[in-house]
Amino acid sequence: MTVYIASMNLRGKWAERPDNALLLNVTSAQGKTNKNRLAFSPMTETGYRGYYNFEAFWQSGKVYKDIPEEKTKQFWKAVKQPKRRYPGSKGKTVLYSKWEHTDKLDYVSSRKKVYVPLYYDMVKDEKQISFWKEQLSNGNDIVIYDFDGPRLDDGSVTCLKVTRKLLQEKINDTRFPFGHGYVVAMLLKDISLQKIVG
Repeated sequence: MTVYIASMNLRGKWAERPDNALLLNVTSAQGKTNKNRLAFSPMTETGYRGYYNFEAFWQSGKVYKDIPEEKTKQFWKAVKQPKRRYPGSKGKTVLYSKWEHTDKLDYVSSRKKVYVPLYYDMVKDEKQISFWKEQLSNGNDIVIYDFDGPRLDDGSVTCLKVTRKLLQEKINDTRFPFGHGYVVAMLLKDISLQKIVG
């Protein structure tokens, strides 16, 4: 059956989903004990690589103009609750990203070399992956909702059929984030990680 990826707004519109398709919300915008939130949200407390969660690890790699790198790294190491960005960084230029195990990376390279493969590895064996694959096997279509799902040129929400070509396009599109929902879609569709990150 078909897997779709759709965007949503925290307070506002969600993309329309095809009739009878099952809804898979992979974000933290749902009950704290929801199985999909616990399995898929990068905001879930996991202690990932010594950070509060995967999101804190990811954000720790961003190096901003006019903000000392060591200051941001210390902040993210000390975080004890979900955070989406470094305080005061909104509107600041990200010069590059860098983690202990990488060289300086641009926006797309950081997706391909860090975010996507590490998130993929973190969730690939989750029970919820098997559960949703079973739903597909039973003839159900699934729509994956993510704040950082596909957007129209004006930034409004949309819902698109997941294909290898779509994933390759979106991972290289610097206009919009490439959210973890795309990675969940790869896993449900059995699309090879290497086909997307190259």
